[in-house]
Amino acid sequence: MTQGIRLAVVLGLLASGTACSGGEGASGDGKVQLTLLSHYGSHPAKDGLDKMLEQWNKENPDIQVKSEVVKFDDLLTTLTVRQTGGRGADIVSAYGLWGGQLQKANVLAKVPDDVAKGINSKYSPAALGAVTTGGTLLGYPTELNTYGLFYNKKILAAAGVTKPPATWAELQETAKKVAKRDAKGNVQVEGLSLIQDGDNKSAHPFLSLLDSAGGTFLGPDGKAQFDNAQGKSALRLEADLAAAKATDPSISPVKQFRSGGVAMAIQAGWWVGSLKTQMAGKYSDVGVAPIPGPTAGSKGSLAYGFFMGVNQRSKHSEEAWKFLAWLNDHQTDSGVTGMGQYLADMGLIPPRTADAATLKKSLKDPNLVPIYDAAEYAMPEPNMPGAYEAKTALHNSIMTVLSDGKSPDEALAQAAKAVKPQ
Repeated sequence: MTQGIRLAVVLGLLASGTACSGGEGASGDGKVQLTLLSHYGSHPAKDGLDKMLEQWNKENPDIQVKSEVVKFDDLLTTLTVRQTGGRGADIVSAYGLWGGQLQKANVLAKVPDDVAKGINSKYSPAALGAVTTGGTLLGYPTELNTYGLFYNKKILAAAGVTKPPATWAELQETAKKVAKRDAKGNVQVEGLSLIQDGDNKSAHPFLSLLDSAGGTFLGPDGKAQFDNAQGKSALRLEADLAAAKATDPSISPVKQFRSGGVAMAIQAGWWVGSLKTQMAGKYSDVGVAPIPGPTAGSKGSLAYGFFMGVNQRSKHSEEAWKFLAWLNDHQTDSGVTGMGQYLADMGLIPPRTADAATLKKSLKDPNLVPIYDAAEYAMPEPNMPGAYEAKTALHNSIMTVLSDGKSPDEALAQAAKAVKPQ
């Protein structure tokens, strides 16, 4: 079942709705049992979260928290369907893009004013933007990812390129110079990958380029903002690379970058950790730079995030917010919060400004620097109701350009027409 169909089904169920108690309530001895639903089911995410839960449960015997885990692909469905069946978790971890839908379906409790004030003063603009919809904060920002230009130093050097592209013109020139095909036309080296792993795989690289040109995806009202000069110039750039066979949507960068089949790729920061594991000693060939814009000095990125919030129907919302405050605020011996260290250990950007600043000073991998820096200027992924459908429409139109050679202007007009604010 596709994400869009699942979303329609679960929102329909919510509309018909059943009462939900949330969590397991208080036991006979007066202890409160809270449940936390997330997709953190594998190492190192599961181990790090479990360790913090063990610490909390030991220090707070009257408020115990139990972790419930599902696969990411099942998280939205599980979260919403359990809600209708009276089994919704007290605390939910969710992708920021779903925020507007969850808010519309009355899944999320309002963030208390004092909690919201603290979050708004302590977290980066990119993190806040990724978990705020219609001016309403959804919860504590957790995971934060930004996009950068990943490149293979060895491939670029072999083509006489000594530094990563700093403008669109240089990006085009370099991508065309390093791209290679055999006599039969089969791709040996893709110049620049405009595909990424995850939700609507072509949309995030395009939106990063759009941001570098000063453009915007959606307005506050949910209406399309990309069918303009900035959007057209960004998609024409991609169309030119596709026509020159310097980019190929059939190539998966997450599979072929590590083996030298992709020279450059617009990808999210989490990829740093994956490449270190996959490439081992060859990881030294990897470089990361800001995604260049049309002119020297311009750059862009997209930021998307996750958040943790409280179920509107939880019987113990006060205790749930108390736990979340501790989870996100308690300090470690390293001078950052426990959540900040947890995220950094997974190769993610800590969304709290002070954590990111502290950890950035001791970054051992220079490839993380542009990823961290992008949190200050990246376009936050919008998450109002209808944003997921808008991103799907954009993705479908981009693919007609990359795969079928459709006019960029026509493709964007088609995508904009398909965007239906809710």
